[in-house]
Amino acid sequence: MAVRALKAFLATVALMVLAVAPAAACFGPKLYVAIAADPRQELLFALISLYVVEKTGVESERLLLAAGESPATALAEERVDLALTAAPIEGAETLLAVPGYPLLASGPRPLTDLQFTTVAPALRKLATLLTAADLAALEKRVAGGEKPLAAARRLLRERRWL
Repeated sequence: MAVRALKAFLATVALMVLAVAPAAACFGPKLYVAIAADPRQELLFALISLYVVEKTGVESERLLLAAGESPATALAEERVDLALTAAPIEGAETLLAVPGYPLLASGPRPLTDLQFTTVAPALRKLATLLTAADLAALEKRVAGGEKPLAAARRLLRERRWL
């Protein structure tokens, strides 16, 4: 009898502890994207990261390049997975190119790692949708005081791309 009561008491205490203990978050894969300190690249990063997370569930983290640091070097050293760059990078696939704007170059991980199988197709799809006029409109919104992420989200929803 006492053993049954003790078991019930311990089970109750265990459930109470589990109910009030903070839950550990489950983190999925992340892409690291190199950008320069440039408003256009900030805007493109906001657009790309939002589109990728909504379409694939893969989050992106921004890595700000130091002044004079090359995106090609960051990709070659595999410190980043993607990089916004002014010109194509030898040995890297360009996933997004809009005339007059920085290109998005990919290192090997987003193209070959199984956890990122949906990322490259999503970015290629975005490349077919996005125009220079879209990006110019985004720049105008940001110049008017809107945050880059908010402007990007609004464009993606207005176009029904999300």
